[in-house]
Parts: sequence; structure tokens; C-alpha cells
Amino acid sequence: MFAGLLAFSGCTSLVLTPVDYSWLVESRLTTNSDGLIQGEPRSFQCNMKGLFLEEQGPDGQANWANRTVNIIRDREGYYYITSSGFKHVYVFKSSAGELVLINKVQISTGGMDSPYFNFRAEGIELNDSGQEFLLNKSGRIAGGSR
Repeated sequence: MFAGLLAFSGCTSLVLTPVDYSWLVESRLTTNSDGLIQGEPRSFQCNMKGLFLEEQGPDGQANWANRTVNIIRDREGYYYITSSGFKHVYVFKSSAGELVLINKVQISTGGMDSPYFNFRAEGIELNDSGQEFLLNKSGRIAGGSR
């Protein structure tokens, strides 16, 4: 009977809850000439070329080197990414070795000047030129008028 209990307990999965994936402070990473951003060791690394092409079309190809990219992560583990000049905040979920776009939230029609993120209990706060926007993975919750 004891052996049976051991065998059964080996088949169950371990679940650790709750988990809070949030980053309380955004990361501001600079792209290299290949469009790659990289944080501190054991941190975040990702190629941003596709993001600049999505946001700026063919012109994005010439604009990805030496650009600051703003990244923050919410409690559920979604990544929010933007950069100065962008009109949107991009929301990604992580998958096996990739980030998958789940939402593209329009913030500005002319491009943001100097955006930055803050973590808030209700969601992710985006600030740009004196305007505040509260975001979640589904889009804009509150704020701003652009």
C-alpha cells in the first residue's frame, strides 16, 4: 500500500501559487546595430527588429539601432513594450523561446515623445508628455485623450 501511495504521488503535478510576475520598475534597454536588446545577466534578451518594422513600416529598418526600448511586465507575466516615436504600446505573452503579440494599444496619432512605464496595482501606467494612461493586457483602461 505504501508503494502504491509513492507511485501515485509521483504522478501529481506541483503547482506553486500565487505567482506575481510583475516588474515594479521598467527596463530601459538600448538596441544594438542588429536590433538586439539585452539586459543584465540572467535577464531579458530579445530581437526588436520586427517590432520596429511593425510600428514604422519599411522606415523602421533604418531606425532600430541605438534606440531605447521601454519594457515592463505585469502581474500575470505579460510584457508591455514601447519606444519614443511609437504610436502604440505592444503587449506580448511569453511562449517557448518567443514573445507572441496579443494586443497593440494605440496611444498617440503622432508618436510619443518620451514614454515611461510604472507598475500600478490596477495595471501598467504609461506616462508621456504629462498624460497618464492605465493599461492592461486587453488595452487602455483609463486616461489620456490622444
